[in-house]
Amino acid sequence: MQPPSQRENRRPSVGKTALIHGGLFLLALCTTLLAGAELNSGKFWLNYEGMYPPERILALQEIWLGLPYALSFLSFLTFHEFGHYFTARYHQVKASLPYYLPLFVPIPGMLNIGSLGAVIRLRQIPSTTRKYFDIGIAGPIAGFVISLLLLGYGFTHLPEKETYVTDREPDYIRYFGHVPSEQELFSFIQAEAADGDDVQVMAYYVGTSLLFEGMKAVLVEDMSQMPTHFDLLHYPFLFVGYITLFFTALNLLPIGQLDGGHVMYGMFGRKASGYIARGATVLLLFLGGTGLVKFEGVDAWGFLYIGLYLMFMIYVFSFIFGKERWKEVGAISLLVFLMQALIAWNFPDIQPNMIWLIYTFMVVRFVGLDHPPATFEHRVNRPRQVLGWVAILIFILCFTPTPLQVIGG
Repeated sequence: MQPPSQRENRRPSVGKTALIHGGLFLLALCTTLLAGAELNSGKFWLNYEGMYPPERILALQEIWLGLPYALSFLSFLTFHEFGHYFTARYHQVKASLPYYLPLFVPIPGMLNIGSLGAVIRLRQIPSTTRKYFDIGIAGPIAGFVISLLLLGYGFTHLPEKETYVTDREPDYIRYFGHVPSEQELFSFIQAEAADGDDVQVMAYYVGTSLLFEGMKAVLVEDMSQMPTHFDLLHYPFLFVGYITLFFTALNLLPIGQLDGGHVMYGMFGRKASGYIARGATVLLLFLGGTGLVKFEGVDAWGFLYIGLYLMFMIYVFSFIFGKERWKEVGAISLLVFLMQALIAWNFPDIQPNMIWLIYTFMVVRFVGLDHPPATFEHRVNRPRQVLGWVAILIFILCFTPTPLQVIGG
């Protein structure tokens, strides 16, 4: 959900609105179909300079393989955004229809999920804290229900793993003779990286969350049929269920005008929500950068990257404390930098997570840390306070420190 624009009372014509929103939805349908077909089949649309054998290239008529993925993902986005939209309409706050954000990067081997999400735009400022709270929390709650349904179906309708996975990863039979375990895959990738060849094996490792693991433990009857986190990409309902839980957690981050920021503003007030937002941003920075500050065996380029990271950290803290408080900014940046170096020294295998660093930049540069004031500010009533704590619990259950890792390469 995006904040109101300065031209809040100017509405586009009905025809232009239908063209923009309908066109973006159709584009998102196409890009999620493309991405879903790649993920579901284990094949690829592009084959730059013969990177893949012919049997690993998708034919146009196989685009239907992406339909379960596309419909699942777009259902989540639609329910989430229309949760915001209908709540805004209920409170008589003008809002746009959802803008779907299609994305497919035409690079061989690139992991595409087909969309950056969707947003609605408020065309006027909600007059009360209660309206901000209701509009903000409605989207994550509606989308969360869809995620639960997708995971519930995925965990209770697992295909026979050996056949399903080897159809999508035929190299498993060539190298292992069976579908390998996660430890076998890790060992294989490490061995390939250690032999010094120019071409190294690369794989995507999908993360997890408390809710994902809890539903798996309750719903899966035969754990031997559960895919490894390397192969989860090929299971459309499980993968979409996982990434939509992650999207829900992103939206519920208690920062500025994110959905979680609206919830914090309603529950604790503007001043307290500002402190919470700054604390959350520091944690994101710490989570993303820990593992990056390593000095042992680092060459000149490595020191350059570390220096750029320190400058980035100073940039982020200048938004948190204010550019005029340069002494505090420098001191806290150095303190966090040294803490991350100490952690990396004691745990050399820990890796940085660029997703959180990118998101930290987006938060401080575009989202903002402080929630804008409503015309009439007040704490929300007890039932909404309870609902707010439910949203906090959903955030905890859906959050994952390492959403996706690239192993090898």
